[in-house]
Amino acid sequence: MTAPIPYAQYPTNPPWVTPEPDPEPAAATGPHTDHGRLLVRFPEEMARAARPQAPAWAPVVFWTLLLGLPGVVSAFRRGAEAHRGGNERYPYWLAFGTVLTAAVVAFLALRTT
Repeated sequence: MTAPIPYAQYPTNPPWVTPEPDPEPAAATGPHTDHGRLLVRFPEEMARAARPQAPAWAPVVFWTLLLGLPGVVSAFRRGAEAHRGGNERYPYWLAFGTVLTAAVVAFLALRTT
């Protein structure tokens, strides 16, 4: 078996001609970014764009007004579901605490009259 002979690369210009210089790279027309992120006006809003919607907090209000203890369970479960989706947990506990406080204040106001 014989090895193939490599093809000789001869210059295409005659020896008395100076070769053309390589073209200069074109200047960038836009801003130079090497971070690879979106160039949007409010980038913190883009971080939440792909997240699923958080569960509603109205059932926490309903269950807290109805019996109280199911409001804790509802707030805990909905807060955990919101956290899995990348949302905050505090709106459910805020709703629970606000409704419970309002119910206690209303009960004490009605009892004293």
